[in-house]
Amino acid sequence: MPDRQRLTETLIDLIKIDSPTGEEDAIDAHLSGILAYLGGVVRHDDYGNLVATFPGSDGSGSQTPVMLSAHMDTVEPGRGIKPTLDADGETLRSDGTTILGGDCKAGIAIVLEGLTSAIEDGAPLRPLQVVFSRAEEGGLNGARNLNFSLVEAKSGMVFDGEGAVSRVCVGAPAQNIVQCHITGVAAHAGLEPENGVSALLVAANILTRLPLGRIDHETTSNIGLLEGGLKRNIIPERAYLDGELRSRDQAKLDNYTAEFRRAFDQVAAMYPKAEIELNIWSQYRAYSVPEKDPALADISRAVSSIGLTPTMETTGGGSDANVFFEHGIVALPVGIGVRDFHTTRETANLSEIYDAARVCQEYISLK
Repeated sequence: MPDRQRLTETLIDLIKIDSPTGEEDAIDAHLSGILAYLGGVVRHDDYGNLVATFPGSDGSGSQTPVMLSAHMDTVEPGRGIKPTLDADGETLRSDGTTILGGDCKAGIAIVLEGLTSAIEDGAPLRPLQVVFSRAEEGGLNGARNLNFSLVEAKSGMVFDGEGAVSRVCVGAPAQNIVQCHITGVAAHAGLEPENGVSALLVAANILTRLPLGRIDHETTSNIGLLEGGLKRNIIPERAYLDGELRSRDQAKLDNYTAEFRRAFDQVAAMYPKAEIELNIWSQYRAYSVPEKDPALADISRAVSSIGLTPTMETTGGGSDANVFFEHGIVALPVGIGVRDFHTTRETANLSEIYDAARVCQEYISLK
């Protein structure tokens, strides 16, 4: 049975190790030591992703291993985090100047405690692999650069979802990245504005033609960054747009991507002196798991074994699971007891994290 006090201390210790994206070395060294101590064969790929293999109770590794996964990096502001526990003894939060880092330190703590408890209890264990990725935030770059020759697992749990562990994510969207560099013509805004072509005005015309926001129940789009210009008295020569399209339906994603391209082409025709360099590419693909999938049934069994009712949900966000699916690994995200990801309001519910550690132990125990 997991130890709640140890789990809480582990989580707080992990939170206090700064690990913003690109600076995961310290937490990697910490986790590598723990996993080696627990008996794992720890390896790293060229990108620095951590893969620890445990052969299972009989030591033969005759079964295909299952995967336990989380990511090591956090978003900003995530340096010098000061975790504090509410008076109720249930809720962990930061001091309000930073994120908490429960995303995804809670996921890591759950994996460590579930594995430690299973070993302590002496229960027969399935062969398993722990995959802790780097640079998940902002593009799933660790998973996309993972050396999959190190990974034998074909199914698993990704501890990176919001809310309770009973929330199992069975569908997630594909994402296309949209970036555009616009070059207009600079001119003095007071002396010869008619000789300039404003890159910002070109960008504004593009934005008015794009379908943005919630398009339907499984499709969204956004332009999250617009920048350009130098000074108020210069017709802006350059502008830059950065955005995305997401959908759980690939045909819809393709159609709206084509609509985006048409909008950019229409504006380019309006401003023949401007240069519009548009680049749209796939960041990751969608996945959807049928109700009777064996991997889903395996996770549902573990959730139900501690008295919780699994709920199957879809999401509008991506995770390492999207990349795992592309490589034939049915690894489903579950809740880690954390809410308000990526904000200074982020909280972690210790009872839900404890439940997740129990589910983790049940999942890796042979039945």
